[in-house]
Amino acid sequence: MKKTLSVVLCLALLFAMLPVAAQAQEGTPFIIGNPYESVDWDTWQQFKAQLHVHTDASDGVLPKDEVIEIHYALDYDILAITDHMTTGVRWDEIPRTVPLMRLMEINRTGFRPITPLTTERRMEIITGADRTWSNGDPRPMLEVTQGNELNGAVFRQNHVQGFFTDYGQGKLGVTLDFIRPMRGVHRSGGISVINHPGDTHRAQHDSEPLTFFDRYPNWVDKFAYPLLRFHESAVGIDINSGWGNNTRYDRVLYDRLLERLIPHGVLPWSFTWSDGHSPGEFDRAWSVHVMTELTVPELRRSMEQGTFFGFSRSPQFELNDFEWRGEGPAPVVNRITVCETAGTIEIEADLYDEIVWVSHRTREVHRGNTLEIAEHLEDDYFFVRAYLLGSGGALFVQPFTVLRQGQTLPAPERIRNPFDYSVPLRWVADFSDLWINIFPISNAMWGWLTRFDPQLDWPWLFNLIYGWIGRPVAR
Repeated sequence: MKKTLSVVLCLALLFAMLPVAAQAQEGTPFIIGNPYESVDWDTWQQFKAQLHVHTDASDGVLPKDEVIEIHYALDYDILAITDHMTTGVRWDEIPRTVPLMRLMEINRTGFRPITPLTTERRMEIITGADRTWSNGDPRPMLEVTQGNELNGAVFRQNHVQGFFTDYGQGKLGVTLDFIRPMRGVHRSGGISVINHPGDTHRAQHDSEPLTFFDRYPNWVDKFAYPLLRFHESAVGIDINSGWGNNTRYDRVLYDRLLERLIPHGVLPWSFTWSDGHSPGEFDRAWSVHVMTELTVPELRRSMEQGTFFGFSRSPQFELNDFEWRGEGPAPVVNRITVCETAGTIEIEADLYDEIVWVSHRTREVHRGNTLEIAEHLEDDYFFVRAYLLGSGGALFVQPFTVLRQGQTLPAPERIRNPFDYSVPLRWVADFSDLWINIFPISNAMWGWLTRFDPQLDWPWLFNLIYGWIGRPVAR
């Protein structure tokens, strides 16, 4: 109870939304917001999770049963299948596919029949009947359903990951629009994450990518606005997807978002995942969740509270090497110790070569397992994050917020939703959804069409009108 009360008080002091920024508590040298404060490092376990992967139910190459078996063989403890516009179901069930989505990637899907696991094999995997931990106990893989990658058919692949909700089934989406899918997830009780933002802002193609967000601050607001508006359910943003070719500067964007959002009392977490579509892609990035037990409610708590790490085998930006790919085990964090009196953050870990700390403008402030705030952080800095480099790749630690005695947070600046052509298109999409759902003829037509294809979803016909031109470029 004392630890919980301490966390609540610290966050209240740090993130109070007042006309002027919160000040450090009198008599306390530092106030440090620690996302891992609740973790009992001696009893909680760490679980390897893949929360973004595809099958041939949308635009993947491999069938559902093979994708599950591959992740099981790669020692994943948690798996969420997140096909485009197709809500995940039990591993021995066939999801409601969207034929238009499968048609756009027919070179991958081949319009093959969906092949789930058998019920018997599903039970073996979710109980760990043929896989064990080092101590001999069964090692199950957690089945996470209700995963969906929204905005599936759009020009710039501005995708949103929805979890723990059926919202998004069959919705093609609107190019450059994050508001509509995140609003839908929010209202339906799920949580959302912005996917591979580099595919949207495309800073990687700019001649001076390191200053891209300084020259085009509207892109920062483009991502900050939905995270601010739906912060109770919009838990974070992807900072490394796949091999990182398109997302290498998303850590730069992430730090700009922290600078913009923390004064508003919003702290988005950083996610990494493989976004695997083909063989050989399923182990290139993942997350490691620190949890009390291997259950779906505990996974959701971890995603909401930030008790997890991200891992990438291709930290191209950090190494300034766009060809490097790691091999071998990922670094492992054993304990994080925060001392507000001394003003230190210490990371105890294995299988790493170096720990790097960065802060505002993605500026490196220190290297080493212990950060001394008074020595390494400038007076106007109010957050810091770390990543661990090893032969396998980079493990990303969630950011810590920091206030010194007498320091104040900057006053929150207004974050606007940039007006672009996604706004009128969003109105069209909202109207079409309303029309489809309340007009009796359309419902009767859907019922008639499903006689020919039981997996058909209603947008196959109407979304063809405004969705085909937004078909995605193959990843």
